[in-house]
Amino acid sequence: MNSLIDALRRHSPPILAVLGFIAAWQVVVTLLDVPTWLLPSPVTIWRTFLKNAHMLGRHVLATGSGAVGGLVIGALAGIALAIVMARSRLLERILMPLLVIDQSIPKMALAPIFVIWFGAGMMSRIFIAMIISFFPMIVNTVRGMRSIDPRLADLMETLSAGHWSTMTKVRLPNAVPYIFSGLKVAVPLAIIGAVVAEFMQADSGLGYVVLIAVGNIDTPLVFVAVLLMAALSLALFGLVSMAEALILRRRFAYLALADEPRA
Repeated sequence: MNSLIDALRRHSPPILAVLGFIAAWQVVVTLLDVPTWLLPSPVTIWRTFLKNAHMLGRHVLATGSGAVGGLVIGALAGIALAIVMARSRLLERILMPLLVIDQSIPKMALAPIFVIWFGAGMMSRIFIAMIISFFPMIVNTVRGMRSIDPRLADLMETLSAGHWSTMTKVRLPNAVPYIFSGLKVAVPLAIIGAVVAEFMQADSGLGYVVLIAVGNIDTPLVFVAVLLMAALSLALFGLVSMAEALILRRRFAYLALADEPRA
């Protein structure tokens, strides 16, 4: 019961802020009689969502599948490369500028090339989502592996532990919070990557819905698609946060046991 009350207290300010913003939006649009094509009211957007709910499900699934697929592949590849870079400073100095250059190139400019290579289907979504979520995973994982307590490194060296033992028993466990931080950054980027691919050429997905709605000057449907993108990103972010809480709670469970009073 106390945990429920604490959760309500923790989440009530942002919820109230969002509800207040929606109410103010509705009042302003109604009082100023703003045209629907310029700025639809929240009520109009909700009605549009209900009207098109039967066909929006497959588009949400298409965008979500591409984003999750790219996120998983990008995260695994990023962690694998980070392990290699954490072992070799020289390799890190060689690869990091190349990764920064890759990250600085607008993915919208590269999207047509990827569509030509992989077609207009799921592979383009996954690939763009992967390369756009790849960088934060590498940066955070390398930082986590490098920020270990020097005493632990000295202890492993004293025990004549090999590189792999040090990596699996010290560096990787220390990088877990950093990996989850990278995932939290990569989640919205993966959604953006999937939508960018859909903007180029697709027959499904929320980006495709936006293009169709803009062509028909259906502004409420554009807002519906954009809000569904935000909801999808929040849902994935929430899943990552839940996984982080569960894993870190198990990891540090021994501290809670150590603090319990002995009989």
